[in-house]
Amino acid sequence: MTLPADWDGMPAAFIEGALLAANANPKPLVPEAWLPVLINGGVVEEDQKDVTDEQKKAILSHFQMQYQYIKAGEYELPKSVAWNEEDGVSESLGHFAEGFLSVWPQIEPNWADQAISDGTMRMLSALITTMMLLLDEEDTLAQMKEAGMTSLPAPSDLYPQVSLMIGEVVMAADEMQQGACAQAVNPYKETGRNDACLCNSGKKFKQCCGK
Repeated sequence: MTLPADWDGMPAAFIEGALLAANANPKPLVPEAWLPVLINGGVVEEDQKDVTDEQKKAILSHFQMQYQYIKAGEYELPKSVAWNEEDGVSESLGHFAEGFLSVWPQIEPNWADQAISDGTMRMLSALITTMMLLLDEEDTLAQMKEAGMTSLPAPSDLYPQVSLMIGEVVMAADEMQQGACAQAVNPYKETGRNDACLCNSGKKFKQCCGK
């Protein structure tokens, strides 16, 4: 994204990754929960700077644009953070992964509450692993080896798939959010007409709130 002229936070590549992590949330989350990370990178500071209203407007506009491109199946990583085999993991690509992983701790607990298909779980695991490899390939590979994880594809095979992984994970998160909204709109979705009414009136649902 093009940052506002008065921006004094993390670089654009970091923000691109951070916003994608926020878009991969299966539950609604107010932006104020992750906006400070875009300034301090997740490090708590005594003299914490706040995101101004104008900066917030620009950030949320890009956040929404990401979502719309993913929904349309047209999202691709910006050229500045796209994987290039000749150049390897660039500084910008490292910033991108750092941004994603800095916001992810606020998103991950929401996934733990969901019933996730095996396919989505594998894609989610592959995405997080790939982000960790992009941030620190040597250390991540060492940790994986120590944990007995030796059958994963080579990092260079995973890196070109980041856009695909992100699209799949964000779409899965979006479907979960839509399901949660439907339940919120219709709290009686699972109540039969002859069941006891949820308001504890003692009447059948069809004779009370279900009229």
